[in-house]
Amino acid sequence: MKLKILAIVALGVVGVGAAFVALGGLPASASATTQYLTGAVTTGDVAEDVAATGTMASTASYGVSFGSGAHVAGASTGSTATTWAVSAVKVAVGDAVKSGQVLATADTADLKRQLADATTALNTAKIQLAIAQTNRSAATTTATIRQTRIGVYNAQTQVSNATKARADLVEQIRLATLTSPIDGVVTTVNVMAGLDSPSGDAIVIDSTELQVTAEVAETDVASMSTGQLATVTVSAVGAELTGKVTAIAPTATASSSGSSVVSYPVTISVTGAPKTVRPGMTASITITIDSATNVLTVPSAALRGTAGNYSVLIMNATGEPTAQAVQVGLVTNTTAEIKSGLSEGQRVVTGVNTAQTGTPTTGNNLGGGLGGGFPVGGGGTRVRGVGN
Repeated sequence: MKLKILAIVALGVVGVGAAFVALGGLPASASATTQYLTGAVTTGDVAEDVAATGTMASTASYGVSFGSGAHVAGASTGSTATTWAVSAVKVAVGDAVKSGQVLATADTADLKRQLADATTALNTAKIQLAIAQTNRSAATTTATIRQTRIGVYNAQTQVSNATKARADLVEQIRLATLTSPIDGVVTTVNVMAGLDSPSGDAIVIDSTELQVTAEVAETDVASMSTGQLATVTVSAVGAELTGKVTAIAPTATASSSGSSVVSYPVTISVTGAPKTVRPGMTASITITIDSATNVLTVPSAALRGTAGNYSVLIMNATGEPTAQAVQVGLVTNTTAEIKSGLSEGQRVVTGVNTAQTGTPTTGNNLGGGLGGGFPVGGGGTRVRGVGN
């Protein structure tokens, strides 16, 4: 009987002990070992970037047509009464051309005949003007003076009209030769030797200089300005190019997907693009909106508090974390600039790792016994996450 009682008591003690442990009754040192994840204070660079995607395009596209000057490709140039019979086409699609290079010519035989007649008419008008002026000088009576003065006016009008008619023909003959207005690449040829030139652009030339326009969210565009540097990656040909922001649209564009995200077109000019990069290719853009170079840095996950009241935990000689106030500059999602409070080589706590569970804890989850969690952001800086 006594043995049964002792056995029941023993089982009860074991059950109570198990429940106590399950409820966290043991001290932390007995149930788990806390390991601190740390990062080094180093000298380096901090950059805050905005990522976007766009399409490569030429910075300019010009059309040339017989009878009119160079113009923006696709723009209306008005109608012309002259029929242009194409005599020669000297370029093909894909050809590289220089500014002033002849692209095509039209037959000018009829225009030259008209020019000869116009030259004769102008010379005749000049002779008539000379006669009228002589008659005006010889007039002595009031009636003849008035009459000869009218003759001079009429002769001057004839000379003016004849001069304009001849100049127009000279210009038409000049416009019968199409030349490239820029250094570029021929992208369209709509004419053929032996046929009349159709209406619209006869030949289109695109600039070899490239740019890319991307839609940037309103939360990012507020921090952007022209002149900021950008990296443009064209994965299709494995090219990484340098560029800079040249234009930021003042008005937002409507979302094609129906979402409520407001975005603004941002244009980046590109330099040093190889010939393999072509208009229409997809480009990934990284725009640096702020940066700090050769500064003390720590992982952003080490920061605690809010803007103007930041601190970090540094490991003391006994291996325990100690709070240290710091003055912070630029903060990104991975790295923070330290202006004062730390020195290079120190170790700062970025998280904890509980050996019992094997699960690391960082960021805001690091609070509690360490005196508060890490920031998600504030003070005008954008921290989109925390790293170890």
